[in-house]
Amino acid sequence: MKKLLVVLLSLLMLTNLCACGSKTEDTNNTGTDDEPAWVYEGVGYDKLMETMGKSEIDLSNADGTLAKVLEKGELVMATSPDYPPAEFVDALTGEVKGSDILLGQYIANSLGVTLKVESMDFGAVLTSLDTGKSDIAISGFGYKEDRAEVYELSIGYQAKSSAAHHTILVRAEDVDKYNSLADFAGKTIDAQANSLQQMYVEDQLTESNLQLVSTLDIALLELSSKKVDAVALDSTTAKNHAENSNGMFVSLYSEKGIEFDLSQYKDVAGNVVACKKGETSLINAVNEIITDIMEKGTYADMYYAACDAAGVVPSEE
Repeated sequence: MKKLLVVLLSLLMLTNLCACGSKTEDTNNTGTDDEPAWVYEGVGYDKLMETMGKSEIDLSNADGTLAKVLEKGELVMATSPDYPPAEFVDALTGEVKGSDILLGQYIANSLGVTLKVESMDFGAVLTSLDTGKSDIAISGFGYKEDRAEVYELSIGYQAKSSAAHHTILVRAEDVDKYNSLADFAGKTIDAQANSLQQMYVEDQLTESNLQLVSTLDIALLELSSKKVDAVALDSTTAKNHAENSNGMFVSLYSEKGIEFDLSQYKDVAGNVVACKKGETSLINAVNEIITDIMEKGTYADMYYAACDAAGVVPSEE
């Protein structure tokens, strides 16, 4: 994987947009009388973080990085906080939050250690594993075959009701130009470097001009200033950027059902945690924890609490 927050703050200042508040008071929400605005009724994000539980796993045979983590009592997690609700910077407190941060905290709790979050550009997140700057990387990563060849990847995790669609964000004034992915031939599209969207554009929009950016705020600025024609995003992020743009942007999935074809990929469901290649002890422990939270439905709580904190309305199947 998105609203508002740091991703949109620069955009808002330059384009004089108005971000909305919580979903229950969202005047930009597109829901009709028959489709009421989403209302979060669960435990608040901060409270959930404070009361986060843990999984009971056997760590007696830990080795490699996992053994070092247990010895030093700290798990260092790398992330790029520009993708609400997975990871973002709280505009009021400056704190890094998100469903991936909650997941990282749960993993740390399960290991009996403290969590240290290291923020960096998306392109540097995986590299930090190679250099030893981080122990695990959690930043909305999806499974990619070439990525799995270089890093240990966990099993997939996602809120079971969360839709898995990837689409294109365009300017509202241009929406009539696009009725299928084929209409992007010759168009310039931004995608975050090393993201799934980069792969989708490279594979399915071969006649378009792909431009890679380090952060999504750069892509949104370039779209608003007409330096590019579109931005490739997951549908939840695209939908929320559109709804909070005062009519400037449109998600083509929401508007016309246009999305990338994911059937051709061997993606695991949802996102994955990464660690350095060969660190099987650590990734096996992470897999045990993910299996536990998915069976208990704990990740759904994390996801919706993060949506609430980010001001993101979750996409549903």
